Amino acid sequence: MNPQLMEKIFRALSEVVDPATGLDIVRMRVIKDLRVDDEGRVKVILHPTSPVCPLAYKVAADIKLAIKGVEGVKGVEMKVEGFKDAARLESMLREI
Repeated sequence: MNPQLMEKIFRALSEVVDPATGLDIVRMRVIKDLRVDDEGRVKVILHPTSPVCPLAYKVAADIKLAIKGVEGVKGVEMKVEGFKDAARLESMLREI
């Protein structure tokens, strides 16, 4: 794990705001797990605020783009839990 890269990622994530609440996703605690390996590959588990959250697609895309934009990140893999369309959302995220 790279602590400096992890810190940069969390700073980037603190800039991602849920449009429904106006809060950043770090404070909302929708990221249930975030791991960074030594090569800069990131794995994230996202748990939207509701199983039918209407903004889950936008927020998830914003999260992935924020992480990808961090210098040193080589790839991002996202898993979605607790969302009715998790498989469809994960499929969309793989295209970003």
